[in-house]
Amino acid sequence: MPVLPTNSPQMTLEDADSGERIRPSKVMSRTVGGILWLLVAVSLLVVMKTGPAGKDADKKTSQGDELVKTGSLDIEQDDVKLVPRKVADFSLIERSGKKVTNKDLLGKPWCVNFIFTSCTMTCPTNTKAMMELSHACKDLDVRFVTITVDPERDTPERLQQYAEIYQADPEKWLFLTGDQQEIFDLIRNSFLQVVEKRKESPLFGMEFAHSDRVMQVDADGMIVGTYLLTDPKQVAILRRVLEGKMEIPEENRFLVPENLPNRSNAKNETPAEKNESVEITGSGEVSSTAATPKKEKEKNAAAPDWLLRLPALNAILNGCALILLLIGYRLIRRGKREAHKKTMLLAFVVSIAFLGSYSTYHWGLHHYTGASSRTFPDIGFVRQVYLSILFSHIILAALVPFLSVITIYLGLKGNWEKHRFWAQVTFPIWLYVSATGVIIYVMLYHIAGA
Repeated sequence: MPVLPTNSPQMTLEDADSGERIRPSKVMSRTVGGILWLLVAVSLLVVMKTGPAGKDADKKTSQGDELVKTGSLDIEQDDVKLVPRKVADFSLIERSGKKVTNKDLLGKPWCVNFIFTSCTMTCPTNTKAMMELSHACKDLDVRFVTITVDPERDTPERLQQYAEIYQADPEKWLFLTGDQQEIFDLIRNSFLQVVEKRKESPLFGMEFAHSDRVMQVDADGMIVGTYLLTDPKQVAILRRVLEGKMEIPEENRFLVPENLPNRSNAKNETPAEKNESVEITGSGEVSSTAATPKKEKEKNAAAPDWLLRLPALNAILNGCALILLLIGYRLIRRGKREAHKKTMLLAFVVSIAFLGSYSTYHWGLHHYTGASSRTFPDIGFVRQVYLSILFSHIILAALVPFLSVITIYLGLKGNWEKHRFWAQVTFPIWLYVSATGVIIYVMLYHIAGA
């Protein structure tokens, strides 16, 4: 139960009993002021992210390109029947030089992603995730496929060298190249993912914009799932799905309108189908304005509802601790030592309750999904702000239990001089951790989820 230190070395806690006010130290004042300014900054970020500019930013792909459109599909939303989609016919060349078609992959489930070997953006992350996934599933009867979006430079020989870097088993993990137009048509019109060659003097390693998703295909060649490779939680879910430990979550299912044309198979289309087109979002999904029904807010279907409510409870507990700390601070300034003592003990109990709820949430999330935390998406400088706050919060939060116990123990023993010294250390840290706990929740579940 931290007690505000005084600027006067002669003033003791006995002065508080006489009703004399204790002046706040500069450390305390600056801590409270800094937290208030931090709250203002986060409020501005919320406004920026949820305003028109923030909404426009969400229309870009993970590599920064604008929304790709190939037209619009004139279908009444309520009348649309959504079904899985069959992989269109293709014929590509594997790194070994062997021709591989979609028919060669029938009979076993497989997963496919899209990269180019000279990429300096997300491709190394994507390929590393595929490597870890393939190693984790080495005993499963499933194959992995990587298709280059830069076939002019990514020859079979180059793909062979690239595959060796990632220890790719040639029997389990195929690397395909071929005609660029065929590859682009396959990605855009069959998998409904984004791919584009940048035209305006791109930097080396940034010549292409493409989807960061891995597509799950069943043994019959039907596209049944889509997962973001840059999100460890999504990759963990895919692994559990492949292992048969869980069904494909609703938000990861790949469903399209039943009469949506698969234009990579142009020879099988009617003239009317050839004139139809579809709008595709930057994440590679059919947009809700085109054909898909309105989605619910993002949630992890693999975890129970009570577990998904714990982050909000944790934020409430942090907020309560913050308020109690400020009340206790005010009480000791007014010389009300007994009320200060009870308030600070209550703040300690609330913080202990938060620690239990926090541990339960992360343990439960790992148990149900295989990932113990939620990843903040790459939405520009907001992510850097979030990571800076998170890093400082984690480091200081580890100190709070020890510092608060020492400070409270000394106060209960009546060792006022040492209690005062430790309170000067504990109070600012405890206050900062409680405030940033609320801020982290707002940024992760509201700004990032906007």
